[in-house]
Amino acid sequence: MYVILSNHSDRDVRIREYPRILDELGYFQISSKADQVLHDAAKKYITLLGETASKDLLDHISSISGFSEQELLMNYDLLEKSLYNLLGKGAEVILHDIKRELLVQVVLIDPNISISEILNPRLGIGDVLKRIHVIEAIEFVRNIPSHYHIAFLYTNENSKNNIFAAFFDTKINTNASNAIFLYKSPTDDYLSHVKNSMLYEELLHDTPGYESLVKRLADWIAKLNSSNQSQQNNIDSSTRIASEDLMWWFRNGFAGYALGLEKLCGRYLQDNISALCGYNISNVGNGLIDRESLNNLISSHGYVILDEPFSLYRAPVRYRT
Repeated sequence: MYVILSNHSDRDVRIREYPRILDELGYFQISSKADQVLHDAAKKYITLLGETASKDLLDHISSISGFSEQELLMNYDLLEKSLYNLLGKGAEVILHDIKRELLVQVVLIDPNISISEILNPRLGIGDVLKRIHVIEAIEFVRNIPSHYHIAFLYTNENSKNNIFAAFFDTKINTNASNAIFLYKSPTDDYLSHVKNSMLYEELLHDTPGYESLVKRLADWIAKLNSSNQSQQNNIDSSTRIASEDLMWWFRNGFAGYALGLEKLCGRYLQDNISALCGYNISNVGNGLIDRESLNNLISSHGYVILDEPFSLYRAPVRYRT
């Protein structure tokens, strides 16, 4: 039996709590190249102070902050604050060199960055790091293999558009079948690459219950998957299916349907399909979903992407007993 959740839960989930929730569920944050680049650049330029001075500086900062040297050098906000507290204006020399090193990395991985952006004095190290995180998330989504089931918890419409555009990138999946489920009539540019679409209301039309909905959805996906030209041409390219904002089901009294479908799919999709499930979490603090349901929702996915800032998480491995 599928229980429709109340919209008046007293266990509101705040956006800032999602990393902690993922950690409690055993999800591992996948290391970002930006963190390692920041670590190496900071270590490099702090060392220029001299072996003894740089060691004393890092030891002092670590003892005050309670973080290890590695953790410190991978946390820009903490590193910046600590350097300014100890070195004053002298910190700007080190931070300037770190920014220059990071910009080199951005140029290497992002051909779209312009000269004016690189030379913009308002572009801070934090901005550069965020850009690297965005690029990494986009590349991950663009190149995901078959069977991946991903939850994308977003708060920003631009973030959503960028991720979905990468998922449906025709340069990567020219002949593959694709489809998207929407909560409103399509208007976004990335949808021009989508061959099939259906509104959530259409999916519910003439389906008297959950079991009927599951059958209709399964038949539609099976037909879509069978028409995948890349498979017919022996090209290993999965059918790509996305859902724009599954919070629609919660807003309209069908939370049990969404939870049931996600659980049915599981973390590893059985067919030659990859799925991207979007959830606009910008308004979930109003009691739209309770913590237990959120845990179940997240746990149905093998990977989770957060935006603002972008970060990627992998589900824990389940061993058979």
